[in-house]
Order: sequence, then C-alpha cells, then structure tokens
Amino acid sequence: MDIISLNKSITSISADVVDNDTLYSTKKEVIEEESSSSSSSIPQEFLPILFLCFLVTFLSALDRVALSIAILPMSSEFGYTETIKGQISSAVSYGYGLAILPIGLAVSVVSPRTLMAVGVSIWSVATLCTPLMAELSSNSGSIEKIGDATTTLLLPLLLIRGLMGGAEAVVLPTMQRILSQWVPVEKKATALAITISGFQLGTVGAYLISPIVLDFMSGLDGGVGNIPGWRGMFYIYGLAGLLWLLPWWLVAKDKESSINIEEEDCEETLVNTLMEDDASLVLKECIVDDITTTTPQTKIQEVQALLQSAPWAEFAKSPAVYGMTLAHAAKNFELYNLLAWTPTFFTQQYGLNVKESAIFSVLPSLCGMIGGLTAGTVGDYVLTKFIGDEKIDCEEAIRKRTQVRKLFQSIALLGPATCLYLLSSLPDAATAQLLLGGAVGLQAFDAAGFGAATQEKSGERWAGLLYSLTSLPGVLVGSVSVSITGKLLDAMETNEAGWTAVYQLNSAVCVAGALCFLLLYDSKKEFE
Repeated sequence: MDIISLNKSITSISADVVDNDTLYSTKKEVIEEESSSSSSSIPQEFLPILFLCFLVTFLSALDRVALSIAILPMSSEFGYTETIKGQISSAVSYGYGLAILPIGLAVSVVSPRTLMAVGVSIWSVATLCTPLMAELSSNSGSIEKIGDATTTLLLPLLLIRGLMGGAEAVVLPTMQRILSQWVPVEKKATALAITISGFQLGTVGAYLISPIVLDFMSGLDGGVGNIPGWRGMFYIYGLAGLLWLLPWWLVAKDKESSINIEEEDCEETLVNTLMEDDASLVLKECIVDDITTTTPQTKIQEVQALLQSAPWAEFAKSPAVYGMTLAHAAKNFELYNLLAWTPTFFTQQYGLNVKESAIFSVLPSLCGMIGGLTAGTVGDYVLTKFIGDEKIDCEEAIRKRTQVRKLFQSIALLGPATCLYLLSSLPDAATAQLLLGGAVGLQAFDAAGFGAATQEKSGERWAGLLYSLTSLPGVLVGSVSVSITGKLLDAMETNEAGWTAVYQLNSAVCVAGALCFLLLYDSKKEFE
C-alpha cells in the first residue's frame, strides 16, 4: 500500500493552491464573525441530533443488557446448561471487541450519519432475529440432549448475537465524530455527559422495563403460555431500533469540518473516544478541509501511514504499557461477569423470580453511575492538591502523579476484590446487593487510574492508539470470562459451591491486576 506523509502543515498546503492565502484570509474572517456569537454554545439545529444520540445510546445499552434477563426464561425453555448460557452471553462482547477497532478507523472515512444508520439497522434486525436463531439452535428440543453437537447447533444464535455486538460498535466512535463536528470545545463535556447518560439509563431501564415486557408478552409472542415472553421482548426492542432510524434519517446530517486556524503545525492523530470500555479510534483532522478536498482514499492512506509510523517496538518494551493492559483486563474480567450473570445469581442463589432478580440488579448499575461521576472529579482534585504548581515534567511531579494513579487504580481493583471475596460467602440477598453495588461503583475509579494514564504516557499523537492497544485485550478477556463462569458453575456439584468459586476467582483476578499496575506503572512520558 502507498504511504503518504502525514506531517502536512497549513503552510505547505497553501503553497500548492493558487491564491490560497487570499482564500484562507477570507475564510478566517468569515469564521471569526460567525464564531463570535455562537462558538460557545451548542447550535440549535444540532439539538434534535443530540437527543437522537442520547436515544441510540439508551437503545444500545437496553439491547445488550436485556439478554441477561431473557437468558433465564430461555434457559428454562431450552434447557441451557450454565456453560451454554455463558457462551451465549459472551457472544455480543466478542462481536463488539472484534469490530470496535476497524469501525473506529472507518468512521474517519465514512459519513458518520450513514455509518450510524447502518449499524443501528444491523443490530435491530439481529435483535428481531434472535428468537428465530434460538429456536433453530435448540433443534426443537432440550439443549442438554444434544451432546457433542451442542456448539455446532448453537452457531445460529451465537452468530446473530455476535453480529449484534459488532454492529453496536458503531455507536461510540460515530457519536464522537458527530460531536466533534457540531459541538464547540466549551460545550463538549456537556454534550458527552448527555449522550453517555443514555448508556447508564439504558442499563437501568433494561432491568426495570424487561420484566414488565416479559410479563406482557407471555403467551402473545408465539412461545409457551406459561413462559415469560422473551421472544416478544426481542421483537419490541428490535422494532424500537428500526423506528429510531426514521427521525435519524430525516433530521441528522453531517457537518463539514471548519478551518483549523489555531493549529498551524498540527499533525494527524488517532484520538480514542475514551468512553465506556471503548477501544475505537477516530482520525483527528488537522488539514484545512475547506481549502483542500480530502477524499476517502486520502484518509485511508493517512490512517495507514499513521499506524505504520507508530512506536510499536517502544510500546512492546514498556513495563507501564503491560501494567495498564493487565489492569484493564482484570477490570473487564470482573465487570463483564457482573453484567452478564447478576440476575442469574439472584435467581439461583436466593430463589428470586425473573422480575425480582432484575430489580435486585438495578442497585449495582446505579452505583456504577455514581462511581463514574465521582472518580474523575476526585482524581483531578487530588492530583491538583498533591502536585500543586510543580513543573509537570519534573521528577517529583512524575513521582506524585504515579502515586495518584496507583492509589486510584488500587481502589478500582482492590475495592471490588474485597467486595467479591465477601460475596463469595453468599450472605443474604440484601447484603449481596450492597456488595455487588460496591464492586461496580468502586471499579469506576479507574477513570483516574489507567483511564487517564495513556494521556500521561504519550503525547496527543499516540494517546488514542495507546489506549486502544491497552484496552482491546481487555475487551476480549472480559468476553472470555463470561464463558469461564458458565463452565465453572457447571463443574461444581452445587450452585452454592459454584458461585463461591466464581466470586473468589474474580476477586483473585482483581488482586493480580492491581499488583501488576502497582509494580509496572509510572507516569513518565515515553511516546511523543
């Protein structure tokens, strides 16, 4: 593949365009006039698009988490073993993990409006098809009777869930690209908070709404009359996604990038979206798009060149990179398990029905919301007070920043480890709910741990790539952990012994991840 230089300055571009200085000056004057009144506020025409972005994150979380509720009646109908439940639950994460990086790069080339519509269409259709694929996978009988052919017969269901997860990978990078086009820097945090809240509310909504839908659709969705209507739940959620497409296609539009007046020496960079557990990248545009036309082919070449020039060898030699990667993987091992298995845990261990187990699963999600909002603010406050006015690159400042990152990452892993170890003794349901809430809430403190570490270890040019490099393995490890839990539960003689082993294993993984970060990480910048 041909490689082109990415180090294009505005000066070199203007040298290739006739009368470019005049055009540039004219453009600058126009933009300065327009920005003087509106640069610090979100454009009114973007507000409907912002609302639709919030809705799509809500639907994304709703569709993903709903399976942890639906798997209970599905298991009763088809006789799923715990191992099979783990395989089905992890399929979405495998699809997401495999697709997130290429989609994050593709959004630099494809229209964000179109890419979002395609992704929502695919995952909505996949949601609608989930009941059909589940029935095909059951072979019209109990899965337990299938024997060695289980994995093969499950393929239709596993593939459709993996397709759904891969399609959902469009949301974060595409939304980040849309916000970067429309929202001024002064309002970026507000816009991100609005859209990200959709993920959080969608998770809570899945636990609260799904049981009601299951009851309502029982006997109306083509399933057995005494089985909760899990088929109908997937039909309703899939249809909701397709209905969302109508206003999106009518209202949403791409906005051309404006001239970058300030950054005359700007280089192309891969910027990570840094939202949720995202490993996606988008290409930050520094070239003056209004002066020179940037074609999709050019952008593809720019991405290729940027990836080829990345400091891969330096990444591989850095102990801090390994510490960040292992800490992220340990966090995902625990968090993915809690998201996928919590309703099943309450049902099996405490005899709760589907509705009760879903309601008991709400508190951990709420604690995660509170922890996420608290961690970043507290981390920045502590860092400011601890370092003060010291030079950012002096040895003492680096040492103190390293201590702060290690402190918060220890809270984010050793805190959940303690909660999960106490949970392994299987206390009463109310105490178990509080311990799960503590585990999910405390893990959010990694926002001031490895979450902020990539920006300290590298300059702007490589921060996004480094975050993706350290987070993508974690996505895959988290997916594997969901399957491991199912196999472990099947291997134990009783449910009690199984859940004790599961939570002790998760606790041990968190401790191991914390130790790796404490031993390997430092805040000294390595990758410029």
